[in-house]
Amino acid sequence: MTSNYETSEVNMSKYGKCVLEPDNFPTWEAQNGSRCVTALITPDSCESQKMVSGLWRLHPGHESDPDIHPDADEIYFVVSGTGKLVLGEEEFIVSKGMTIFIPANVHHQSFNSGDEDLVYYFIFAPPPGGAPKQESENWVKLP
Repeated sequence: MTSNYETSEVNMSKYGKCVLEPDNFPTWEAQNGSRCVTALITPDSCESQKMVSGLWRLHPGHESDPDIHPDADEIYFVVSGTGKLVLGEEEFIVSKGMTIFIPANVHHQSFNSGDEDLVYYFIFAPPPGGAPKQESENWVKLP
């Protein structure tokens, strides 16, 4: 399928920063190699002030650290993979195509029980306070 717009035309347009190609953004990997994140919609990338989003990957056989965001709701859309998600004290099996809403101030943790990356497209609204994990935990920028 051919686009009506060349890449240079999109970048010069009024909303060119709003059309994002994930391969154009850095991916950061946790120090232990269990997961990585690619931030997409941010104040830096497209001047978003009311939300942030991106791709989050958990490698097979790994689990995320328990997490909580006291000041932001979060949404996951499961892009691929299968796993277990703990919300508060409840456990759920999640898989490709599912959408999860995580209210602010709810502990959550993911476990990848499958044989491929568990990939979430995540959205925070509003952006959570503090530095992103890749900065605060010194994640490694992948080539």
